[in-house]
Amino acid sequence: MYPNREVFPYAPLALVAAEIRFTDAARLRQQETRDKIAIAVEERFPIAEALHQANFNLAVGGGGPPQLQERFGVVLKSPDSTESMTIMPESLTYETTAYHTFEELLRAVTVACEALVEAKVQPALQRVGLRYIDEVRVPEPVVDVRQWSRWINGRLVGHLDVGPDDYPATSTQIVSTYDLGEGRGLNVRCAALDQGTIVVSQHLKRAAVESGPFFVLDFDGFRDFANQDLVQLSAVVVRDALTAVHVPCGTAFQRSITDEARALFRGEGS
Repeated sequence: MYPNREVFPYAPLALVAAEIRFTDAARLRQQETRDKIAIAVEERFPIAEALHQANFNLAVGGGGPPQLQERFGVVLKSPDSTESMTIMPESLTYETTAYHTFEELLRAVTVACEALVEAKVQPALQRVGLRYIDEVRVPEPVVDVRQWSRWINGRLVGHLDVGPDDYPATSTQIVSTYDLGEGRGLNVRCAALDQGTIVVSQHLKRAAVESGPFFVLDFDGFRDFANQDLVQLSAVVVRDALTAVHVPCGTAFQRSITDEARALFRGEGS
């Protein structure tokens, strides 16, 4: 467990995702296999939508015509369309715009992985990732990015002090990567933006948000299997990988916000 862990009733989470990438699994191109997996998880994801992606790949050096690459899969959704499980020949992705607990996410991913193994889909794992994207919005106007230091750790906006004091900072972005050892890592992205939203899901619904300034906190914890000995897909390995990077993600989030932000996320006002 990480310090200050708390489930906020008004958390700023816009999207939470768990992605398992693996080597191409021919069985997942078969409709029969996708149907078996859909049936195994239909209690939580009863809505199924076929997915067809088409991309043109240009020949290296321009020596030939573009090649059409088609990918088929299925998107399984919850009745309220706030959770989805996307199955492709080389990936399994869980997404939600209504995140409650990490344990619920683990249960959904575990059931899906077990269904793949039951359908004799056990390709070599390449990457297991866990991503939290927060869009922090506050009830007061933010006209200078420096003002975010009231809700966002000052170390994430303090670098703006190198600029002129008499002029507002209108935006900022930070990208950092941490080596967690044993093939694990953490990407942290922060940005102060002025309008709209960065999370626009193709398949999921999310609560409406007011237009205006917001601060993005994006935590991507992962384990990379690509350059290691072959590890086949299994629910146990995936659960262990997600659990191991969950703590760094949560720790980074807690270190990124202030006590005033915590009060806001609890519903205690600004």
